[in-house]
Amino acid sequence: MRFNNYPTIKYIPFIYFISIISLAIICYLEFLFEKENLFHVEQLVWLVLGAVFTLLLYLYFFGQFFEYDGDGEALCFRNDGIVISERINYRGKKAEFPRTKLKKFKIKNYFIVKKLYIYVKSNKIPKKVTKIVFDITFVKPKRISLMKASLNKVVSKNKK
Repeated sequence: MRFNNYPTIKYIPFIYFISIISLAIICYLEFLFEKENLFHVEQLVWLVLGAVFTLLLYLYFFGQFFEYDGDGEALCFRNDGIVISERINYRGKKAEFPRTKLKKFKIKNYFIVKKLYIYVKSNKIPKKVTKIVFDITFVKPKRISLMKASLNKVVSKNKK
């Protein structure tokens, strides 16, 4: 099975651009309202400013491209950033290993973030297990359940 979250992720650069434009407009409005004595409008502007800034941070840190490939003899996982990482790939993470090395996996669903923890056996040190973390926040729940079923098959096969 092979999939990625591109259909969900393709809108994030547009949302990021609109958020930055609205942030600039709100800052300009704050500058205009500073001359007048409108206390309740100023509070609303600061509230919207904080919400837009929080949205920008959320999209930057957790809006990542995820790709899974479980076909063949190897399992492939890949995370890449979206906004700035299209030019400079400093946030990319990739793991490719044989199916037989997968020890276990966990999917943690925090409040607004989803993480995939992969535990892989090491060749050099027999009892060492390496933990690899991938961000799957913007992967659709149906895809997560299909990936979970696929990885469960691999783990159960490896336990035998």
